[in-house]
Amino acid sequence: MPQQSSSPDKLKSLTYIIGGLFFVLVLIEKSLGFSQTKIQQSFSADSFRNLGNGNSLFEKKAKSQRTSDPLTSNEWEDDLAWEEEALEDPILIGEEKKKIKNQDDGFSIPEISLPEDSFPGAGKKIQDRSGYLSVYFLKFYGQGKNSQSQLVKVSREFQGGDPIHFLVRKLLEGPSPEEKTKGVLNSLPKKLKFDPNYRLENGILHLSFSKDLEWGGSPEILKDRIDQICYSLIGNYGIKGLNVYIERTRLRSLGGDGMALPEILVKSPRKIILF
Repeated sequence: MPQQSSSPDKLKSLTYIIGGLFFVLVLIEKSLGFSQTKIQQSFSADSFRNLGNGNSLFEKKAKSQRTSDPLTSNEWEDDLAWEEEALEDPILIGEEKKKIKNQDDGFSIPEISLPEDSFPGAGKKIQDRSGYLSVYFLKFYGQGKNSQSQLVKVSREFQGGDPIHFLVRKLLEGPSPEEKTKGVLNSLPKKLKFDPNYRLENGILHLSFSKDLEWGGSPEILKDRIDQICYSLIGNYGIKGLNVYIERTRLRSLGGDGMALPEILVKSPRKIILF
């Protein structure tokens, strides 16, 4: 009889234990956030159908993480939408710019030359009798970075006539063969041309040259060119200074570096070598 009464007690205890385990499992399930709906969604038929095709649940999770990147999200593309609209038709934009450029709105500034920048025109020619006139060339002393140019004064026999034409022509001809053997050089380019219509007014000689005057030389060489012209002309026939023009337009700066020139060119202090 005691054995028969213990069997129902054991069964009752086992029921309590199974119920307790089930209750614990329910608590664990709720604490982890699992639900039957989520499990069904995670393991739907589409999920199993896409296994092995690069669309697994893990890849979907990775994609969802990447979409949070501002560089790849749609919000970032929305921020840049205005750039796409501005560049979607560059041809039309270019045509619009041409229309604006060609449009006369009354506020555009025309390109003009100031009166003092224009060549004043031909003046009275100078005439002189025969004699000897001086022109200036260059000679370099030193080597490498220590090399420096100095002006060389040479004489030319003048047969009479217009001394301005004569001096400029002799400058363009350059040193004689004998002078070249002694290292005398010319900084003026061989292609340089001179406008014979000069003007001497109030002690200022107005001369016009071709564009070659400011081409093909370093700032030092360009300065040597101006010095050669100034020293060869200033001090003769009442010439106190020069105004130089390039194709009848006043030369305000020289060379690609834009070396500024003074209002009136005069002789700059330099060492002179006599030949």
